Amino acid sequence: MSSLEEKFEQAVRDAVFPSAILMAKDKSDYAKVFGSTCLGDNAKPLQLNSILFLASMTKLLTSIAAMQIVEKGLISLDSDVGPYIPDLASQPILHGFDSNDKPILTQRKNTIKFVHLLTHSAGTAYDKMVPMLDKYRESINDNPKDRTTMKSKSVYPLLFEPGTHWAYGTGIDWAGKVIEKLTNQSLQDYMQEHIFSPLNIDRIKFTPYLTEDLKKELATIALRIPTGELINLPDGKNIDVGDAECFGGHGGYADLTSYFKILESLLFDDEKLLSKHSTAIMFSPHLTSESRTGINKVFTMPEIVSLFVGKFPETVIYDWGIGGVLVDSRDDEHRKQKTLIWSGMPNNFWFVDREKGVCGLFGTQVYPPGDARVGDMIDLFEREVYQRAGGGDAGAKL
Repeated sequence: MSSLEEKFEQAVRDAVFPSAILMAKDKSDYAKVFGSTCLGDNAKPLQLNSILFLASMTKLLTSIAAMQIVEKGLISLDSDVGPYIPDLASQPILHGFDSNDKPILTQRKNTIKFVHLLTHSAGTAYDKMVPMLDKYRESINDNPKDRTTMKSKSVYPLLFEPGTHWAYGTGIDWAGKVIEKLTNQSLQDYMQEHIFSPLNIDRIKFTPYLTEDLKKELATIALRIPTGELINLPDGKNIDVGDAECFGGHGGYADLTSYFKILESLLFDDEKLLSKHSTAIMFSPHLTSESRTGINKVFTMPEIVSLFVGKFPETVIYDWGIGGVLVDSRDDEHRKQKTLIWSGMPNNFWFVDREKGVCGLFGTQVYPPGDARVGDMIDLFEREVYQRAGGGDAGAKL
């Protein structure tokens, strides 16, 4: 057993996570699974193809679909999306509250472009992550218990004029609605035809499309409580419970061997999903100068970055590609410029570095996001992949 694998076996024993899946591609394939499907007496060994909740790893899939419809000429990245998603387009900008706790609102002036939705620069955010938005919904008695559709979960004011700042949020969920409108298909049906079938995969499903057989293969999400211990997340407490439609930003479940085929397709630029031109666009910066200033400010704020999965050194300049955060400088000690990276709420993590010729996927099911102990293991895995690709002695460890 390699040094890396010994550390992951120990991490399972130390309750860093109940389980982990590691997959990497450089000069050869690497795949390894550790741990069990859940905590307690009902635990079974996790399989490499067990079903995991993707959460925000779904965003990459929706971003690929978005680039496909751009290729088809159905829309451009600079198109005004207002006509396709009027519920969002009608929203004002929320600036705060006056002395009487009345919301201070102004009408939006800038166009919401398709690229704004795909790069978290439209002004949208997750209301449960932004106290001001949560307060707004409470102030107008709009805090429904039924949060199963975009209309009930994600219709509230913007935080800023589109293209003028950066905030992680619901933009790619809204982009999914644009895709559905333009293709007259659900995201599930569209992706099955245009993303999954070309790669011979059939084990990535949005919440409403999960079959009973796939549900039996689900790994249980663990929750780290204040004592530092892990418990199984109680039934009915996941963020997608009851979802009645496809949420392009967080609604996916997958066998990670299927998801990894998508990362490989992007790495090899094999044109099974996108033309080389479109893939190059995905791995290019897309923020305005104002939004670029905004994202780099956000990535120096410990209280926010602590919620992100993976390590993001402050010395590095970031932008947003189409599908993930983009390393946009050569200051990272191992990631090359234009490496695309993102993650999912249960501390899932992926990266594609086309210059170095590597991609990697880390899967687990632990809340909350940004768990420090899990983050250390992700960093260990990522660095090991790069060391192996570099051809040094460390390469023998995987």
